[in-house]
Amino acid sequence: AVVSTQSTGAVALGGECVGTYSSDDGLWRVLESAGYATGDRLWRMPLFAEYGDLLKSRTADVNNISGGPFGGSVTAAKFLERFVKCESWAHLDIAGVMDSTDSSSYLPKGMSGRPTRTIVEALR
Repeated sequence: AVVSTQSTGAVALGGECVGTYSSDDGLWRVLESAGYATGDRLWRMPLFAEYGDLLKSRTADVNNISGGPFGGSVTAAKFLERFVKCESWAHLDIAGVMDSTDSSSYLPKGMSGRPTRTIVEALR
C-alpha cells in the first residue's frame, strides 16, 4: 500500500477531520480505525471519474494542480491515481489539521504533526 499526505485544500472539513481518498476499501478501513484509535478522525472523499478532467491542461501533458479555486485536494488524488502503480493507495489531505489554531488536551497551538500518529497506528 502507498500512503501520501499533502496540504492542498480539504479545509472544508475544518481542523477536526482529515480528508482521505483511497483506492481500496480495506486500506480505508485500516486508516479509519487507526484514526479513531488516535483521535484523528478521517473522512473518505469521493474519487468520481469526472474529477479526472481536472488533470487536463492546455500547456502540459497533465495538470497536477487545480486550475481554479476548487478541487485542489481531489486533483492531487486523481494525479496519484493516474501515476501510482500500486493498486492500494491513500491520499490524506492534511490542510485542515496540520496547524492547530487552539490548544487541546493533547496538542498545543501551532503545527500539530497530525495525522502522523494515525499513520503509525495503521502500520502496526
